[in-house]
Amino acid sequence: MSDSTSRQPERSSGTAAASVPDRLWAVPIYLPYLQPALTDRGVEQAEAKLGVRLPRAYLAALRVQNGGYLRLEVHPSGHVDYVAGIGPRFPSLLQHSWAGTMEYMRSQEIETPVGIDRLIPFCGDGHWFYCLDYRQTGREGEPYITYVDVECFDVDRVVAPDFATFLSELKPEPEDLRYGLVTHDGPTDVAAAISNVTGFTFEDLGDQHNGYRQFRATLPGEHQSAWLTANRTRRGFVREDDPEYKALREQFTELVDRYPEHSDCGYFLSSSDSDSRAAHAIARRLTKLPFAARALPADTR
Repeated sequence: MSDSTSRQPERSSGTAAASVPDRLWAVPIYLPYLQPALTDRGVEQAEAKLGVRLPRAYLAALRVQNGGYLRLEVHPSGHVDYVAGIGPRFPSLLQHSWAGTMEYMRSQEIETPVGIDRLIPFCGDGHWFYCLDYRQTGREGEPYITYVDVECFDVDRVVAPDFATFLSELKPEPEDLRYGLVTHDGPTDVAAAISNVTGFTFEDLGDQHNGYRQFRATLPGEHQSAWLTANRTRRGFVREDDPEYKALREQFTELVDRYPEHSDCGYFLSSSDSDSRAAHAIARRLTKLPFAARALPADTR
């Protein structure tokens, strides 16, 4: 088992600490995870409640968007799908409690992670967490970023020397067979054209799951699929079955591109396995489309 107190990573400079990567946050915004806009008063209250000085880079990111899902969600240490904001909604930096975990650790005589009450989780699923780690730095210092497992209690590892470095190391999750379709025709027409030239039927899944229009085709092989997704979407979305649907549905209704760096592309085509015969067949047939299809960089998502 790793002990985070045994490692002393190099710290970043104060200038770097306030930087926020471009396109950090996912579009569209999942509104139930979005906190009200962060204010100086809100920061003061949060720091008073937590008893720490929060990292400048964390606060800079929340001033762009106060919590939610990330577009850049792959870290060398694992998957980071969201960052908790500061506010009343789940997930919030202010809502987590280690009380139950600490009671279980005492009852089972588990001694690690040591000083778990000085870890403040900002992402996790209940079994593992990424945390602001004040154990070495004190509550006024710049915290390390630590990953802990509280199911098996077998991981307690510093993964970045500070939050700014942690953000700088985030990358988009790669997708296979990634093409941009240079057209702004209607989604039904585009799906029909793709189905016609590839021989695979792309079925409409609607926009309720992720907020943007999706079509899926089942490919030969176990759990193999191709996906057609729209670039243009409302800036924010909430699912109809959400308890706050009526309260949130009128927020951020303006239309935006999920990937503004590819604004000429109305749609994207991807596959779960670029090495499959079906994927190669799809790629060859794209030249028959009535509009252009261009390969996108591997780190585009």
